[in-house]
Amino acid sequence: MKEHELRPFLSEPELERLRRSIEEYKPGSEHQKPDGTTEGEDGAVSLQYWPDRSDISIPNLDLGWPDCNSYRGVTRVNVYTQPPVDGQTHIKEVVRKAIAQAQKMIAVVMDVFTDVDIFKDLIEAGFKKKVAIYIIIDYAALQHFLLMCERANMHKGHLNHLRVRCIGGSEFYTHSAQKVHGSLSQKFMFVDGDRAVSGSYSFTWTASRLDRNIITVLTGQAVETFDKQFRELYLNSRGVNLTKIPLADPPEPDPVPIAVPSPVPVTVARKLMNPKYALVNVDAASKASSDKAKGENVSSSTYGCNKNV
Repeated sequence: MKEHELRPFLSEPELERLRRSIEEYKPGSEHQKPDGTTEGEDGAVSLQYWPDRSDISIPNLDLGWPDCNSYRGVTRVNVYTQPPVDGQTHIKEVVRKAIAQAQKMIAVVMDVFTDVDIFKDLIEAGFKKKVAIYIIIDYAALQHFLLMCERANMHKGHLNHLRVRCIGGSEFYTHSAQKVHGSLSQKFMFVDGDRAVSGSYSFTWTASRLDRNIITVLTGQAVETFDKQFRELYLNSRGVNLTKIPLADPPEPDPVPIAVPSPVPVTVARKLMNPKYALVNVDAASKASSDKAKGENVSSSTYGCNKNV
């Protein structure tokens, strides 16, 4: 900046942050695959133009994603603060209630996520109700998130409906083959394709109890922006392997409840225990069998007469 006589447009905290994030830029490394190959090396990709495949990349949301091509309804907005005002619900309880009401999927984008209570609500919703759980975390806070996962007493069954990925901010490349990148500062939760919770609230204990925060709960057509934004972030993010976390065996499924017959009324029980009632039952059964035999004889004789005629 001094060399090119530029005015000092960066503050000291910003300069220190940029110095810490400087990396050597290697062209092609952003397309590197886990197996060491890069895109376009397999030779099976055709150069022919396919509009339905090449215009828009589709993220691999393998747990399912609600189809929301139709109108989502009138937009409604509710605002909550921390500390609560005018008897409002606490912002953490607003988030936990939205998780408990989810039926299809929950998508979370968070800069810092270390609140064990909210995380356990998410994984239990995935395990018990088969709700698809997607979480995107900032690179810088990923290690803290993994430490929180170890404290959550997770088991292998929780991973079946959970996908975690990480991403950073935008990147800037210099002429000296270096790059700097920003951070993920977005904080929102997208539920069932028709509800979104967004604001300054990070999923941490201090943010819910000590810091001053504000969140907005939106329903209706306005949530379409969160739908598109999450899918774009998911497409550009990297997967996080949770199998290295200590995981217990999944619990045994709850036994199927056995239907218990309704209790016999006292009056009926007394009749069953009375010998006279037993004799009546025997007489009634014998009478019914004799009536049935007579009916069969009549029908057979009638059939014989018709045959002779």
